[in-house]
Amino acid sequence: MIIKIFETIGLRAYIASFGFSFAVIILIDFCKNYPQWGIENIPDIVIFWLAFILFTLYVSYLQTQKFSSKLSGINLLTFPLVFLFFPIGSGLVFHKILIGILLVFSKYLFVNARHSKFQNKNLFDLSLAISVIVLFNTALAVFYVLPLWLFLNQKLLQVKSLIALIFPAVLIPFTFHGIAILFSAEQLMLFDHALKIDLWNYSEQTNAEWIWFGILSIAIYITLFKRPRGPEQFSEFLFMATWLYLSLIIGFLGLQIGQGRWLLSFIPAAFFVGIFIERTKSDASRNTLIFFGIVFMVLFKLFDFGVLTI
Repeated sequence: MIIKIFETIGLRAYIASFGFSFAVIILIDFCKNYPQWGIENIPDIVIFWLAFILFTLYVSYLQTQKFSSKLSGINLLTFPLVFLFFPIGSGLVFHKILIGILLVFSKYLFVNARHSKFQNKNLFDLSLAISVIVLFNTALAVFYVLPLWLFLNQKLLQVKSLIALIFPAVLIPFTFHGIAILFSAEQLMLFDHALKIDLWNYSEQTNAEWIWFGILSIAIYITLFKRPRGPEQFSEFLFMATWLYLSLIIGFLGLQIGQGRWLLSFIPAAFFVGIFIERTKSDASRNTLIFFGIVFMVLFKLFDFGVLTI
């Protein structure tokens, strides 16, 4: 029944996805704020839900711009489904949302740079997008490996290609420091460049984080054993696998800014869980997997936050 709803992209799939997202967000907000949760929490829930919807539509739009790699209906399910499994952290943080938006757009640029005629333009735009996210956290400079890989792998060994690769990495920091005088000290705190290593501590992990490691294990399994065959699909897969592994490195080293050690891994994890569900052989198996996954996580969160007790 669940899989049938998300079998194809359409109005029914979008409505089901948005409804499921709303239910997940209410559950998480209720658990996080229990027992003080009240009607005053509704505005925050609606804002978060609208952000969820807009992000889903944004990803859907970018996928429609590809030649052969289209959005699957199951992707509309996996985004809220995987969010249900994610360890609960702080609420909306603007710069982290912007980083997610720019990285998703970077995936689109990366695929285009490999499969369109405008390779140098897409290489420039990719380097530009990564240069912007580096402003928020210097550790994200590891994502420069993507345009650098394009430069070397696509054999763009020309002066204009080298300029497309390097110029944004120089332009964005130079421009930012030039206009920094216009920002207040509080606003400049968003652009924290001090790298502070906070190594992952095995003994301090919560049950919710161990569950998230289960999701990450599925994602890693897919990157190793379920690679797609189509050229565009493989380019998309390659970008998301790189994003996943870089997010794990940043998470284990604790190089994130603020809370949310594993937040950067959320979007690639949702991507690979979607592939895992799609590759499950029968609809009955997929429905069972999704249903019991939802039931388990709902009960887990209710008990984990003390809403229910034994």
